[in-house]
Amino acid sequence: MLPGYVAGHYTREDCHLDLSRLCSHSNFRMIHASAKGVTVNDGVRTSGHVHLDDGRPPVRFDCLSVDIGSSPQYCSTGAANITPVKPIDGFARRWEDLVDRVKATTSSSDQSSSDHTHKVAVVGGGAGGIELTLAINERLTNLTGDKSKVQITLLNKGSSLLKQHNPRVRAIFDRILTSRGITVIKNATATSVSSSINTKTLHYNNLETEASDDFDEIIWCTNASAQEWIKKSTPLETTAEGFIMVDDSFQTNVPGIFAAGDCCHNRSSPRPKAGVFAVRAGPVLRDNMINYLMGKPMIEYQLQSEFLGLISTGNKYAVASRGDFALEGAFLWKLKDEIDVKWMNGYKQLPEMQVDLQVPEIAQTKGAAAMAAFAEAPMRCGGCGAKVGASTLSRVLKVVRERRHKQEQKLGSSSAEKNKAIPTSLSSMDDCAVCLPPPPNCMTVHTIDFFRSFISDPFVFGRVSAVHSLSDCHAMGAIPQTALALAVAPYAVSESITEDTLIAMLSGASDALFEEDCALAGGHTCEGAELSLGFAVNGYLPANFKGFLKNGGKVGNKIVLTKRVGTGALFAAEMRGKVDGKFRSEAISEMCKSNGKAAKVITDPEFVSSVNAVTDVTGFGLVGHLLEMLDWEAGIGARLALSEIPFFEGAVSAAKQNIYSSLQKSNENSRRAVKNHSAIAQAHPEKSRLLYDPQTAGGLLIIMEAGAAEALVSRMKDDGYDSCTVIGEIIRLDTGGEGGGGGAEESCVMRKLVEIGE
Repeated sequence: MLPGYVAGHYTREDCHLDLSRLCSHSNFRMIHASAKGVTVNDGVRTSGHVHLDDGRPPVRFDCLSVDIGSSPQYCSTGAANITPVKPIDGFARRWEDLVDRVKATTSSSDQSSSDHTHKVAVVGGGAGGIELTLAINERLTNLTGDKSKVQITLLNKGSSLLKQHNPRVRAIFDRILTSRGITVIKNATATSVSSSINTKTLHYNNLETEASDDFDEIIWCTNASAQEWIKKSTPLETTAEGFIMVDDSFQTNVPGIFAAGDCCHNRSSPRPKAGVFAVRAGPVLRDNMINYLMGKPMIEYQLQSEFLGLISTGNKYAVASRGDFALEGAFLWKLKDEIDVKWMNGYKQLPEMQVDLQVPEIAQTKGAAAMAAFAEAPMRCGGCGAKVGASTLSRVLKVVRERRHKQEQKLGSSSAEKNKAIPTSLSSMDDCAVCLPPPPNCMTVHTIDFFRSFISDPFVFGRVSAVHSLSDCHAMGAIPQTALALAVAPYAVSESITEDTLIAMLSGASDALFEEDCALAGGHTCEGAELSLGFAVNGYLPANFKGFLKNGGKVGNKIVLTKRVGTGALFAAEMRGKVDGKFRSEAISEMCKSNGKAAKVITDPEFVSSVNAVTDVTGFGLVGHLLEMLDWEAGIGARLALSEIPFFEGAVSAAKQNIYSSLQKSNENSRRAVKNHSAIAQAHPEKSRLLYDPQTAGGLLIIMEAGAAEALVSRMKDDGYDSCTVIGEIIRLDTGGEGGGGGAEESCVMRKLVEIGE
């Protein structure tokens, strides 16, 4: 569908699968990182680890499938100046930038810009390169409205195009390319790409003659190339080019490790790198992975020797190719469209998610002990009987401790030395962590937080949990010193699974603590129904600093928020498979950002005297926490500008589907303190409710002097808080009832209410 997207027949969303939603629906854990190596353990049955590039501990496996596709073959020099077709996401961004530039020059009043000829080169004369060439020509010609302002060049290494297809198909495309005015350079090998301002130069060898041409964009769609790390950093047998060797069951030379798609090469029945083979491998690959885990024989699958290729021509027209057969027509594009859309919808139109309480069949192969673990899960021991085994815990702590030590070595010092905090910690197995007191004239602070996992990746969840738990210290302007963890690992069929989960979760948490120079002093680990994590954090206020309190502010003060709002609704929708993966990724990225740098900004001498009150936005939502800050006895209230409050796009999407957090109803009791609640709810039904949305790892809410607010926002943005903005101001408390105040469409006026009980 990529050529159809380029030609403008599909949107980007039409030809993308939401992997996050698909994994959530299928109860798979999704880890968003790039693999860089595979190691295997000795033993009767294969097990091992996948090593990733984001710094997390290696991910353990009992059975592995490598399905990483391929990359185009790049030229030796100037690869940074080209636009490779893979990865698709990067190509789509570059293509959209090119489309925007063409639109800008087409609509420009500048004569030199509007007369510009848009020159694009495509390197690669296979089916993919030709489809892209014709699609680009179609789209740019439609955008400019003038065929003479579009110049497309196709560079082919061989003497003929489409060498894997029959002569009749080649003749059809020679005719079509000529009729569209596309320049085809055959027997040309690209050697390098250089660039200057607004121009990229493609250097190539044409029949042993050096030549070069200038282009606006150079797109690379050459033969498939294997990813280098497979040959260098795995025990897998590969071809000379680096493709993984597999048999007819898709199993590699290492039992329990499989591969499919463009990254592999079938040793007995080699096939071209075509999507049709990868798609048909899926069911067999699934069955054989399950068979391996259950100790059953492999299924051998013979891929077809011929396949029907439907090659589009950019203008909703296509050519069919199979063996010596060739056919063309608009009806073939309709057939191709129907096949592609049907396949995509099979992974997009998912049924409502259901909870499956059955024991997995694979668990039944683990023996009586594993079955007993599942059968007795509702009756697992409480008290100390719920603790994780000593040997498992010892191995987990050893890995986390060594990880922290390596990080400290890189900096040349340890948190113990820098904080003078913790002579006894994870480095020993003592009953308590022994900590030194804070520096003289510093008061200590103590806080605690704990919650269940809402992110399938335990490493990311660990980081988010630590960031959230540290946030109370940051809101007070305190320096976190030590943290004690309370970790709950879900019941598992083997200790190795529990161990791997705890290592990932505590490593993510340790990384976040390390960045704040806070020592992980120890904690308690037990088994439970769900993955959960929390921290008791101790810290101290700088010498002679009393800390920021949450209650304060004066009339005329500005209200500043450092992060976006809406994580509660967004992840409630994610649990139901109702949120786009890109929205989920945006939220996780912001939740992983600590408030530590923001705390350093507000305690900086430039701003500290201008800050009158601070809190962090967490479980009670934006309105709930703001109400805690307002001193009703002093007669102050707040006016928020709804249009200035930053919301996650995914949260707004969830609200439009009427999906909210389970805490939403309780938090909305605060609406009684909003003077014009009814008016603002009617004018903005989604965003008004998100004002009460409970946040995880939310931002800081700051009340400060108006004169310093813009400078503080600018400083926050420089430190990476891109969503930081002024969202309102402190006003004189209006004791009137519902109505009044005006401006219901853009603001909401809040007043503090008090209720006296028995």
